[in-house]
Amino acid sequence: MGFLLTLSMPRRLNPDEKWGRFNEKLYNFSQENDFLGLGTTYYEMAEFLKKEGKDNSKMRRLGYEMKLQFHSAELRRNASSDVVQKVEILATTDSCKACKNLNDKAFTVGEAQEKNPIPVEECIHKYGCRCVYLPVVE
Repeated sequence: MGFLLTLSMPRRLNPDEKWGRFNEKLYNFSQENDFLGLGTTYYEMAEFLKKEGKDNSKMRRLGYEMKLQFHSAELRRNASSDVVQKVEILATTDSCKACKNLNDKAFTVGEAQEKNPIPVEECIHKYGCRCVYLPVVE
């Protein structure tokens, strides 16, 4: 006695459903003060708008601003540390050229707070700059 196992592909969300999911994510991340999650979601929204042939510049800007908040908070934590004097930037292996140019660059915490080298505003990756600060302990 046999049976047939059928697998069905998940139903593709229509644009309104997709936008609703984005808004749920934004709400949840905002409740958690998760600026990295907010930034990534705004970049996802920007990519969705781009695929729809619409202007995505506002969403990319919001994504950048949220990621800047995240990195600023990281730098404040490092500044309050008794052991971290510098931070080094780490880019991902598939980062854009602008981000890769910052890979391995070191800054004092104060310099990084003043210059805000990351997130890279000019980053062209669909999810924006994904560089991170690594604390340097001397």
